[in-house]
Amino acid sequence: MARTGRPKSDSPKQTTLSLRVTDEEWHRLKEYADSHGMTITQLLHTGVELLLQTPDEEVQNLFP
Repeated sequence: MARTGRPKSDSPKQTTLSLRVTDEEWHRLKEYADSHGMTITQLLHTGVELLLQTPDEEVQNLFP
């Protein structure tokens, strides 16, 4: 009998990252994700990717 379930991913994500946020930060993330049709995980992946693509000079200006 064939195995059923989710097919294997081409690039499985095996590392877990934990992030603690305040209730206010959680609600802001949730509202933004919901209003843009995203999950919080998708939102955070996108945010990290955008930050990694930003030149160092611009990133330094974000954190005075």
